[in-house]
Amino acid sequence: MPPKCRLFVLVFPAAFVLNAACTKSANMLPLTEVQTRKIDQMRDRPRPYLQSMVDNALLHDMSVTDMHFVPHTSELSGTGAARLDRMAIMLNTYGGVVRYDTLMSDSELAQKRIDHVREYLEVAGCDVSRVEVTVMLSGGRGLTAKRAIEIDDAGTVEPVGGGASSVAALSGSGS
Repeated sequence: MPPKCRLFVLVFPAAFVLNAACTKSANMLPLTEVQTRKIDQMRDRPRPYLQSMVDNALLHDMSVTDMHFVPHTSELSGTGAARLDRMAIMLNTYGGVVRYDTLMSDSELAQKRIDHVREYLEVAGCDVSRVEVTVMLSGGRGLTAKRAIEIDDAGTVEPVGGGASSVAALSGSGS
């Protein structure tokens, strides 16, 4: 084979392969993008079922707590806004009582937070004439009334060192 043919036979396939490898096809995605899409699809698959469970729990509980507000203010945090967005849909359908569960002693701030919850629900399109917002324990079954009263009477727990004694001190048992 003449030298020019050999050069053509060796260079042309190499150039073709390099061109195909370096040119991004319109329907080819990087591997990380493919993996990200698959992860998103797997995460979104159970979403309708989980959302129904969360909504049922929210209907039972119907509460906001101090964590749903920016500390030391009456402004809702992002978590609080997201919770009230979901709650507004159900309250508009069923009405009900939104419980503000707090151990805070500042009644002025508590009232401002209650007013802000009511205002937020109204802006979210909820018929607030069918909604009551008040300070009370949440509607969940997390504690018995007796245990809740004991916790409320005890107040804030003092910091305790690590180990088994701290678990006993927090649970109210031990010596």
